[in-house]
Amino acid sequence: MKRTIITLLTAFMAFTTIDALAEPPSSKQVAEWRRKAEDGDATSQYNLGLMYSKGDGVAQDYPEAAKWFKLAADKGDISAQYRLARMYREGNGVRQDYIESARLFRAIADKGYPEAQVELGEMHVTGQGVRQDFAESLKWYRLAAEKGDAKADFNLGVAYENGQGVRQDKAAAKEWYGKACDNGMQKGCDAFRRLNEAGF
Repeated sequence: MKRTIITLLTAFMAFTTIDALAEPPSSKQVAEWRRKAEDGDATSQYNLGLMYSKGDGVAQDYPEAAKWFKLAADKGDISAQYRLARMYREGNGVRQDYIESARLFRAIADKGYPEAQVELGEMHVTGQGVRQDFAESLKWYRLAAEKGDAKADFNLGVAYENGQGVRQDKAAAKEWYGKACDNGMQKGCDAFRRLNEAGF
């Protein structure tokens, strides 16, 4: 329970931006963030990037989102670095560039950001922008799983079920799927049930 609370607080502190807003920003908020962003405020730059990527309060525009995320990322904003890394991985608003995506994910994964650790682990599985290396992917998944990341738990379950980077072990896979389920992932619950019904 204590670890869960710490994880939630860390996630909240990392996103002290419009991620937490329940409704789109007003035109007054947009104008204020734009003014501050143009003056070089990283949080406002991130907010504008997020608005353009989602189409909240402005027309959706991925290249414009990437521009603002890059400005904030260059100032060390971890949330902006993460969003920009995903844009490079998916090719949204920027030319798809797995190497740049992996570089950005690695920089923030090294700082303990669990979502980036999971993304980097997945890139090592597929060999996108990095050498394919199942053992390296497991390292990143385990670091994220220690922080209660359900996707990391699930990916570890997949690795054990398929024998990717580890000896195939369906009982261990079921355990990891169960952790993903406990952390709120329905796919984890379904996979746990499937292996449980198969007798593992």
